[in-house]
Amino acid sequence: MAMASAVIPNTSVSSTVATLPRTPERPIKTLRPGGSPTRVSGTKVVASVKFTNAGGGGFCKVDKSLVCRGFWEAVGKVGRICLPRRSGKTYNLTQMLLFFSSSLELGKLEDIPASTLSGGASGSDDVAALCRKKREGLFENSLLQTMNPEFYAEHFMKYPVLHISLSKCKGESFGTFIQALCTAFATVAQTWIEEVELSDTEISIRARKPFERLKRRLQAYEATVDLPASHMTEYTGLARSLFRALSEFVFKRYGRYILLIDEYDIPFITVYLVKWSNDDKQAALGILKALLQDMLKDNDNLLKGLLFGVFEIPLTEMGSGASNIMDIRLISAEESDTQGSILTAAHPHSGCGMDALTNAFWFNAHEVEHVLNNSTALCTRVAVHRPFILETIKKWYNGCFIGRFRGKYNPWSVSSFIEALCRLLNQTTSDDEADIAAITKSAARAYWVATGTTGLIEAQIDRHRP
Repeated sequence: MAMASAVIPNTSVSSTVATLPRTPERPIKTLRPGGSPTRVSGTKVVASVKFTNAGGGGFCKVDKSLVCRGFWEAVGKVGRICLPRRSGKTYNLTQMLLFFSSSLELGKLEDIPASTLSGGASGSDDVAALCRKKREGLFENSLLQTMNPEFYAEHFMKYPVLHISLSKCKGESFGTFIQALCTAFATVAQTWIEEVELSDTEISIRARKPFERLKRRLQAYEATVDLPASHMTEYTGLARSLFRALSEFVFKRYGRYILLIDEYDIPFITVYLVKWSNDDKQAALGILKALLQDMLKDNDNLLKGLLFGVFEIPLTEMGSGASNIMDIRLISAEESDTQGSILTAAHPHSGCGMDALTNAFWFNAHEVEHVLNNSTALCTRVAVHRPFILETIKKWYNGCFIGRFRGKYNPWSVSSFIEALCRLLNQTTSDDEADIAAITKSAARAYWVATGTTGLIEAQIDRHRP
């Protein structure tokens, strides 16, 4: 299968898991015999579903909410998750953001339908009340809430969270790269300033100066927006100063924060692939190194941090001081691996810690079965041919493991396959085995392969070509 790419390091975190303290066992009704907490709702299976609209409109939702407890317990200070695209990284990052963040997070909640509101909306609800109800609705009756009510009550909406996406930090020139990097941090800074102004509460003396400093840094950025890219070489320290000002303000006003960085590897890949001068490339790497030091190494304001990406950039070789990062990886399972689709009975899923964190990415066999079963509500013929369809899914999309979990399925491919299969089956009335086999075969494709580029791999091949 194509998903187990050779660029993913061939090591796992099994040694890390083995050293974790064993959680006291207690009966959990939501655990299936195989040991995996499983909850799937909705009947409309589609591949492109966000966490904030999953469950609404009848969309199929695979409950991955235990990732919040997994992150909190398994990651000491900073963790890094490097998985292929469409593994559920952004989906789970959004969950953690909306669970832990004490801010309104208006940008993530605008499209949530009123049907998800917990307890219903009233005319007297202000913006903050509506936002809280929407977020409570997203986690209502989730595995996290039902299995871990104490953890839920202790941590729901209790921490400041900085969410920084580096997905657009690219550029044809060194100047445009600097602009994109500054924009990523300025966007987050602007969000926090707007939230303070929206709350209409007085800023404490402790946070007043950092707040004014943050606004000045943002004004300095806004003055560069209309400048030619070639002039941005004079502002190489702006992104760093924006983050420092933001970090100080959030800490002084709200306390130590959680830092979630999405697609942290994009800037590094950009620098590696572009045809800049060697001086510009070294300058860009120096900027990224300084940023990482501010965000991860020399950051006393940080409570916990997590980096998401595809490629495992060797940060320690850059001297970034990121040697304390805990890595969570996915690797391909060997053909001789006989441990089945989930942990063996001798090692049941704990429902917390590293188990909860690693099992939140990709689908396990139980979840695939539930998703397929739920799809029969819109395509009854799936139930008739269920064994053959399941076997096809296993042949095409199974074969990786993460941490201690074997037999993980690519969620994008599984959902795309079921979506296509239901559409094709609803267009025909034939139940002839040959026809069903042909339809299933036409629906089974390497959906995942088309979701990313191979530029970095191609560059490596060209670099070492005789």
